[in-house]
Amino acid sequence: MTFEKPAHIFEKNTQATLQEIANKSYILTLNELDSIGSLQYQLIDIRSDFEYSKGHIKDAVNVSTQNMLEEDHKGLFDELREKKKIAVLYGKDPDEANSAWMLLYQLGYENAKILCVKTNYIDNIFQLKNYDLEKPSSNYAQVMAKAQNFSGNVNKTKKSAPKKVLPRPKKKKRVAEGGC
Repeated sequence: MTFEKPAHIFEKNTQATLQEIANKSYILTLNELDSIGSLQYQLIDIRSDFEYSKGHIKDAVNVSTQNMLEEDHKGLFDELREKKKIAVLYGKDPDEANSAWMLLYQLGYENAKILCVKTNYIDNIFQLKNYDLEKPSSNYAQVMAKAQNFSGNVNKTKKSAPKKVLPRPKKKKRVAEGGC
């Protein structure tokens, strides 16, 4: 038996990928993108063809995540790596672009980065704005402070008496009636 060599082989292991994620050096803001210079990067819209046709950033190329490993798209990423250009990925938000970045990074494309923006449409006009990646949904310190003021002290808890459970008498089963 012979086996065909896989077309795509991961060059980075899970540990290296997790270390890169912890560094967060793969994330670009709009200000950082403006400071790089347009000749040093290629914008890549990883959304679907339909979303791309509705609107996109000027000079962006559409390579949807599910089609990223096709030969012509893989050739684009190889060309960007050879020219030492940064592949700047963006989607509706950084979370959508994260899986595409992770796939490229594990395949050995260290020149890929995620643009930390949120895209949407307002009155059918493409809108782009900065995205707060680490913004929590609630201010937990404020919630805890209010809880302490409300109850006086968080550590004081009232013990309630256990509920009494009254046993219910079981009903007798009825004998089956009738015949054949």
